[in-house]
Amino acid sequence: MSIQKINDVKVGDEIRFKTSSPHDNVLWSGKVIGVCSYAIAKNFYDVDSYYADIKKYKADVVAKEAAEYIVLQVATSDNASTNVAFAKDWIDLSTLEYTQSDSYVDIRIYNISKDKATDILNYIQTSYLGYVAEILDN
Repeated sequence: MSIQKINDVKVGDEIRFKTSSPHDNVLWSGKVIGVCSYAIAKNFYDVDSYYADIKKYKADVVAKEAAEYIVLQVATSDNASTNVAFAKDWIDLSTLEYTQSDSYVDIRIYNISKDKATDILNYIQTSYLGYVAEILDN
């Protein structure tokens, strides 16, 4: 589910996003464990270097010392976790969304063959990574 305003994000939310940096192609995904100032954020991540990169491509970026940061706990490839911090101003809002969900949506498609339903399921699973979809038997 997309997030309209960055200030709606709070501690405990599970989110994912991309940043405004053209050099960072990572889809960052994790649990928000804090919102903090620059003085604290720089202890979690190399925010100085990241700010310098963002500044090259986003002239109106908030000064790093005045920015508010989101601290995200992310999983590493070895199933451990690490913490990273990004200024709210660096997050591409068009990519920001919640990943946790305690709900589901039923989609019913009538007058469709099992083969076509399987094609649709495959499309959903490849187009919307991170979401679980299944065909329920009647």
